[in-house]
Amino acid sequence: MSLQIKILNLLSGITDPTTRVDISATINYFYQLFSTGRAREDEIRDSLFEVLTDVLKFKNPELLDEEIKKKARELVEEFIMAFRIESMARRTYTRFRPRLF
Repeated sequence: MSLQIKILNLLSGITDPTTRVDISATINYFYQLFSTGRAREDEIRDSLFEVLTDVLKFKNPELLDEEIKKKARELVEEFIMAFRIESMARRTYTRFRPRLF
């Protein structure tokens, strides 16, 4: 599943446009950090976990903290996998691009 579809699934049920844009922009920023190597994966995981926990609490105020954390951990893994897949072409091209000189 593509990164954008994962983000849209996460945003389902959130009707405020500003909140939707903020969440999407934050996750896309984490993806940019991941794909360019500007941050370590563990840093991205920790930050992504915080954001996803907040989003899940916002969307599901009736859930217990442990349920929220468990779902957030699962989503972190799904997003990291999506980051890897989305950045695969960029990494491959950078590694094997033809040298002109």
